[in-house]
Amino acid sequence: MAKDDPSGMTILDILKWVLPDGPVLDATGWDQVCEWPPDLFAAVAAITERSGLYSERKFMAYWDQHFELTRHWLEQICDAGEGWSTQGTPPQLVQDLWKELIKKHRKARIDDASATSLAWKSIVFKLLAIADEASSGVGFPPTTSEHAIQYAVYGDYIEWEKKRETDQNAIGGALLPYLPHSICIRVPPAVLCVQPKTNTPRVGCTVRSLTHNLALLPSVANVSTSWQISNKPHIDLAPFNMLVVPFPFSIPGKSFVGSANGFPSKSTERAFRLDPDVWMRGATPQQFAEELICELIRAAEPELEPVHAIVLPETALRKGFADQVAEILLKRTELDLFITGVLSGDKDDARNLAAMYRFVNKEKMLSSFQSKHHRWCLDRDQICRYHLGHVMDPHSRWWEQIDVSYRSCYVTVFRPGATVSVLVCEDLARYDPVLTVMNAIGPNLVVALLMDGPQLEHRWPGRYATVLADDPGSAVLTVTSLGMVSRSSMPGDKQSREIALWKESDGRAKALRLPKRDHALLLTLTSRSLEQFTLDGRGDGGYTVHFGLGAAHGVRHPAPPAWLGPVP
Repeated sequence: MAKDDPSGMTILDILKWVLPDGPVLDATGWDQVCEWPPDLFAAVAAITERSGLYSERKFMAYWDQHFELTRHWLEQICDAGEGWSTQGTPPQLVQDLWKELIKKHRKARIDDASATSLAWKSIVFKLLAIADEASSGVGFPPTTSEHAIQYAVYGDYIEWEKKRETDQNAIGGALLPYLPHSICIRVPPAVLCVQPKTNTPRVGCTVRSLTHNLALLPSVANVSTSWQISNKPHIDLAPFNMLVVPFPFSIPGKSFVGSANGFPSKSTERAFRLDPDVWMRGATPQQFAEELICELIRAAEPELEPVHAIVLPETALRKGFADQVAEILLKRTELDLFITGVLSGDKDDARNLAAMYRFVNKEKMLSSFQSKHHRWCLDRDQICRYHLGHVMDPHSRWWEQIDVSYRSCYVTVFRPGATVSVLVCEDLARYDPVLTVMNAIGPNLVVALLMDGPQLEHRWPGRYATVLADDPGSAVLTVTSLGMVSRSSMPGDKQSREIALWKESDGRAKALRLPKRDHALLLTLTSRSLEQFTLDGRGDGGYTVHFGLGAAHGVRHPAPPAWLGPVP
């Protein structure tokens, strides 16, 4: 069987696939255990996932007399993990378990369901839990140097960020060769990746439910993930204030430009592209930043300050335009984040991107651009709903003319113990490939940038936001433009104004309505710490961050510029 297809292999076959150069440097065999916890985790998690061993009664049926995960078992796991985390070397228990696995069970098939297989399954299960415990806090700034593994990972992220200042495509730090795509040392990212994580699912029985600190991810060839640590220090979980600007406020039909020809194999399959220049109405980046964004921030200040983040919907700006706006906001505001949908390239190589600009002390700007993974398809129902029949033939299906190659996903640390990720429209509703990453890592906050109608609980954004809120437990904010919401209403009907929707893990979805004559919603996210538990009963000490919607206020521009166009 080919080594890139591990189904039905033996334990040693899986180890050779995950660790092609052996478990340690200059390895002459397999007797030595991996020295780096994420490497060991990748190896045993691959076995765990492909064998399904985590569903065995001895690990799940706590009412059974053969249940293995006793209090003594948990204490042993936590002690071994803590020892590895602080000392930086695998404890004797890990070495002994590994030697037993290699010596006695290396030829065991991972699809073996017999009673004798429980011996190696117990070893693998225990090694996975210890590797996870040893990686406590990885991916987040350490408060002390006590935990060697966490400190080493953070130090290497700083090294990588320094490289990235001069080379946007820099890969690897001094210790970890695959940053920011994986924190492994000996596991090639073309095989598997391992990243930090921030949510442990409260429901379901999967590998994802077994860990607090590490996530097993697919090859970078499938989807490339980047974990980013914010350089701006925050020492507490103070409220996070977001200004949601549903721009454009109106979208002319001629913003949708259809192609003249259909697909070669089916003439009713057509392509269209978007032209943001139509709804920009000649505004410059300086006008957009100063006359709209900065004025809205000032208008929000009587209610609260500071505003930490600005959020604009899908395709709101062209990329070059957004870059210039971000440069102005860096110098003129106290923002931490500027999140917006952007279009890049021309009609032949256009990309629909989620742009995130991170600001550090008004001096430095770090940016990331995540390309949309799935194209929007406008069918007859949508063409009629958005009143586009005069620019698109309703008898054809119109596909968004964008490049969807090279899938990527960014997870950004923006508060102590908390991460944010951004999705673009269809990616919220399509499981492969990005939602596999979302489910595994579990960002605390997911912002979905949409080009969609009113954000209501019963519509598709509400349904899919609920899925992420349940598993892995993320808080989800969906944002669309007032222009698209307006296009979804019939002339003379009551105007919908639900431009955003909020869903958290322990509450109902809330449609967020923009008041008449207002131009933005000011949202305050409150946060609290809660304790989550893995499927094997290990707690995380109350380090999981849960976001809730603490307040929502309309913000009105005192003197809207003429280039904004009509505001419904």
